[in-house]
Amino acid sequence: MKDFFNKETLDNIKQFCAENKKYVGVAGVLVGLILILIVVVAGGNNGRQSNTEAGSQTEISVKDFEFEKDYTNDAKDDISTLLADYYKAYVGDDLDTLGKLATPMSDNEKSYIGVVSQYYESVNDITPYTKNGLKKGTYFVSVKNSIKFTGVDTQAPTLDFFYIETGKDGKLFINNVYSNFNRTYCENELDDDIMELISKYTASSEFADLHEEVQKAYEQAVGSDANLKTMLETTLTGAIKQWYTSSGIANLKKSDADTQTTEADTQQADDASQSGDQQTTDANAGQTADQQTTDANAGQSTDQQTTDTNAANQQTAEQPQAPAEYQVVTKDVVKVRDGASTDAKELGLLKEQVTLTAYGTEGDWTIVSYSAGTNGRAYIKTENLQTVGQ
Repeated sequence: MKDFFNKETLDNIKQFCAENKKYVGVAGVLVGLILILIVVVAGGNNGRQSNTEAGSQTEISVKDFEFEKDYTNDAKDDISTLLADYYKAYVGDDLDTLGKLATPMSDNEKSYIGVVSQYYESVNDITPYTKNGLKKGTYFVSVKNSIKFTGVDTQAPTLDFFYIETGKDGKLFINNVYSNFNRTYCENELDDDIMELISKYTASSEFADLHEEVQKAYEQAVGSDANLKTMLETTLTGAIKQWYTSSGIANLKKSDADTQTTEADTQQADDASQSGDQQTTDANAGQTADQQTTDANAGQSTDQQTTDTNAANQQTAEQPQAPAEYQVVTKDVVKVRDGASTDAKELGLLKEQVTLTAYGTEGDWTIVSYSAGTNGRAYIKTENLQTVGQ
């Protein structure tokens, strides 16, 4: 190779180029074009590869998506500010501000807040625990806080959930479709993918640990202050029941029940003629106002509503006295639900050896104290619990 580039050889090349200048120039241009094409094609391929990689990052399926193990500090300050403003507006029944922070908000939810907020004095110790969602700028947020009720000294530890998104203006807002209210009453349609992600989120060990912590604090607070217990289980529950009977939701539920009953009568005319079947039909179609209200709080179907725990917890003159409280402990990781059915809404998971206060059974289910449940109550399969002392 060294001999090839000696002086004589180079002189011969120069002479050839000088004698064939025209052709050499054309060849040089062609070589330049080829080099440019190579660079452009290579760059395009690299660009496509980058785009493909970027696309694969944003097109992860819900099924394949996994939440990061630890809670994140992403947008922590903005989320904390949003939540502080939200709770302040909630306590103050400032519906205009709430509607800007949490959207959409139905008229029924606004009327509900108007009823409940009159018992709130303040929401304190607001601590968010955040995980990034599937899409950039979305967050799944658990919020630990303490509610101070008017006239009650002891605060009630609670755990809320919010699905927070980033708006087109770059500001955070609460996607209120996934609020506790709408997930109970389903006025706005719920996206299956987001609901699946919420289920994944609440099934995580981090969420279970957080809920167990709040649950213990909640039971301790309720057990130490009779006024707090009365506020949660009697005063507030009664106000919600009264709200429900006069709300649009109650009328809608009754209309749906009447429609279902009419269809059942048409399909089973012969059976409906029997007195026993007529009584069953009447019971499904025309529950008392108190029964409908209690059932609505659990968000169950018409059939499930008739077996809701709140009807057992809120005693009437015709109902038997509630059983005495007793302690149970989880034998394994268990699902906690908002009704006595595997179809009822899943509220979360509890780990093995978690101690809970129980209030009796309903079929195959045990009614337990649970801060995220309707009126502080929820259901766990009895077979997954061990009564303390037995």
